Amino acid sequence: MNEDKLIELLSNFDDDLVEKEIDKLLEGVEIDMDSINKKANKKLNDHNEKGKGRKRFPYVAAACVCLLCITTAYADDISGVIKSFFNKTPVYSTIVDGDAYYLKESYPLNKDIQIKNAMVSEGKLEMEVTTSLNLKLEDIKITPKNDPNKVYCVGGYSGEENEYFLSFMNKTEKNYNIKPFKDFNIYIAGDTYDVSLEEAKSLDVEDKIYTGDATENNIEGVNMGAQKLYKNGKVNIQLIAAFDDKDLKLTSLGKPTETKVVSTTENRGKEGIMGSSTSSKAEDLYVFDESNDEYKLEIPKDAKGRPVTTFETNAPKDKNLTLKLPAIIAGYEKTMDSFELNIPKEGEVTLNKEIDFNIQKAVVKNIKRVSPTSAQVELELNTDGDENINIRSFDFYSADMGKIVAEFDGDKGIVNLEFDKNIDTTNIEISYPDFVMNGNWIIDMK
Repeated sequence: MNEDKLIELLSNFDDDLVEKEIDKLLEGVEIDMDSINKKANKKLNDHNEKGKGRKRFPYVAAACVCLLCITTAYADDISGVIKSFFNKTPVYSTIVDGDAYYLKESYPLNKDIQIKNAMVSEGKLEMEVTTSLNLKLEDIKITPKNDPNKVYCVGGYSGEENEYFLSFMNKTEKNYNIKPFKDFNIYIAGDTYDVSLEEAKSLDVEDKIYTGDATENNIEGVNMGAQKLYKNGKVNIQLIAAFDDKDLKLTSLGKPTETKVVSTTENRGKEGIMGSSTSSKAEDLYVFDESNDEYKLEIPKDAKGRPVTTFETNAPKDKNLTLKLPAIIAGYEKTMDSFELNIPKEGEVTLNKEIDFNIQKAVVKNIKRVSPTSAQVELELNTDGDENINIRSFDFYSADMGKIVAEFDGDKGIVNLEFDKNIDTTNIEISYPDFVMNGNWIIDMK
């Protein structure tokens, strides 16, 4: 069989042709991939031009044909794996879905306060501020100019010396319903300032998107890809995560350095509700060349936003590179369950309440009264789901609690509840779960 015949057969295959049938077809065939890439590209372009009303996506033959090793046929459209990367929007170096806006460069509000970076996308509003002043976080407010009835306030923060990383919530609705906006007023340190953001552009799919293959771990609904860029005299690697479940969001790339997670939520009255958690810092990532020399992926000095998805490396520009990605952390930014929790006056009570996180489950095993103003809840994690997806943490919240300290470690969780008065029932909200996805992806960039 010559390659012209092979191309003709491939162009006529149905999308649901199973992998083993293609393997049989290709058995013993010598393939000139460069030639096939060009011809496959031409055939798809010709096919798309004939289709009425079809949305034409930029097509990357090397990504669709070469990197997928012709394990998918392209009769009517581009591979679903490749399509999952389309319409992603880069904000800073973070990939998001839909419209988004960002601060192009640092913006001084006055001689004492500077906004280092800011971004807003669906459900997320974050800002990094540098100042020597002692900020009252509860007084900071943001109002979009296109919707002055909406007010956003600080819902969470982290800080180091003169830097504040602020995460905002919808104060008007008391939730995280945040709609993207370009221009806004910010009230901070007793004054109001006007700020304007840049609109983020969609991911440039005209560059090659190298798709990732999982090794022995095959996590359904998660696609990993990468683009190789050249910036500031170095090879840059931009990692892209795409999920079939659009509610899943990327938290960080790489295997977390800390397996145990401790999160604290404290009701400070007039100061509001403040939370903190163990860092999601990940182990270093590397790319390897043909000689198996390794090059560390470094966070650029001008990186903005979280999670960072674009890294620079000292790898040679003209070498084929392979990226090994052992794991990612992803999560849902929403409430997953709510229920009434009865607290015994003394002793321990068995509950066995199941929590469904869609891709994994947990069980609230029991609760025991520790003192008149405290109780402890025991959790069993990872009870029913993909064994390569582990619950890392989630918010266990009650408005009646003065302080909640949750510890997650492996398949076990302990939640300590503290309250000001002797209560025997409370409403619990389970939200914002994070998962470690151990995919062991291999991404060949050739």
